[in-house]
Amino acid sequence: MGAFVCTLSEEDWQITRELGIYGNRYFKEGTENPFNKSTQLSIIRDLIAMQEGDYVFFHLRKRKTIHGVYRVRKAPYFDNKTKIWNNDTEIFPYRFLFEPHPDYKYLTNYDANIEVHSLYEYIDKGTFRSLVTLENEQNIEARSVRKILKEDAELIIKLLHRDFKFRKKQSTLKFVPYNPMDNVTPLKFYIDNVGRYENAIKAVIMFQLAYNPTSILSGLLKNINIDYENFDFINEFFIAHTTRKAVDIYARSDNSHIIFEVKTDRVDEKALQQALYYKDLLLQRLGMKSVESNVYVLIIGKRFSNKLIDLVKKINKLKTQVYLIEYIPVEENKWAIFNYVY
Repeated sequence: MGAFVCTLSEEDWQITRELGIYGNRYFKEGTENPFNKSTQLSIIRDLIAMQEGDYVFFHLRKRKTIHGVYRVRKAPYFDNKTKIWNNDTEIFPYRFLFEPHPDYKYLTNYDANIEVHSLYEYIDKGTFRSLVTLENEQNIEARSVRKILKEDAELIIKLLHRDFKFRKKQSTLKFVPYNPMDNVTPLKFYIDNVGRYENAIKAVIMFQLAYNPTSILSGLLKNINIDYENFDFINEFFIAHTTRKAVDIYARSDNSHIIFEVKTDRVDEKALQQALYYKDLLLQRLGMKSVESNVYVLIIGKRFSNKLIDLVKKINKLKTQVYLIEYIPVEENKWAIFNYVY
């Protein structure tokens, strides 16, 4: 079971919560200009791994609070026809449906929430590892949805209980679940330009890790025992909370950790250097330098330089555990299949 934090405005929160529907924007905020293709694909990438039953929390941007606990009742889809929110321009077509989590209705009935700074205390300590901030940052894509690790979701739930005990209970708000009138298209079918945009292949990988992880990890199965009950992953993971360096995707199962370095086309030795740097940062963060053999690096690209292949062969003799995975665009560049090169 996964977990997500979704950001929205305070103005949209009441109808979002009443109807149990969340939407991500299509236009640049305050304009009638659509996001460029890469950014649209980044929105899909962030949502695509969401499954029914996953935990979801909501971050109110201006109020700087996090609300929960909810769960996904319909996986993400695209709908640019049905208007839900009171906005003259934006219809928020990248959507999913949610409901109060049945185990925590006493929290959602009273709109239980924590202040963001409560979470930042744990981020600074390194206890909360999924995020470094929930605020908007320059030069970062339109990230309104963030996947978080299950243990971090459990910490948010703990903090919600802590603050709920000391806050004055608010009046309950009715929940009238919205359901689409027509058959809507799952978000998976809006992935395109695989082979042209990095976010396209990342979206495919995120979907496969959620629904069919062996399609990518099969080459590792002979070396590690992946317990899919405890398997977890997130994208755009800040590898160390003291640096802004982010790995494309980070996954783990029990004591095994996997770093994904994703490139659109040809991959050379620079990618290897970068990935090994990330590996070293991760080992420092986890405090597990002595068990380096538990960290694996997957470099994914369309093709690889001969020099890179030779380097990987040499360093793997030292049990560095780097794998090269070729992705092959299929279905008119709307999907991909994966093949272990080395």
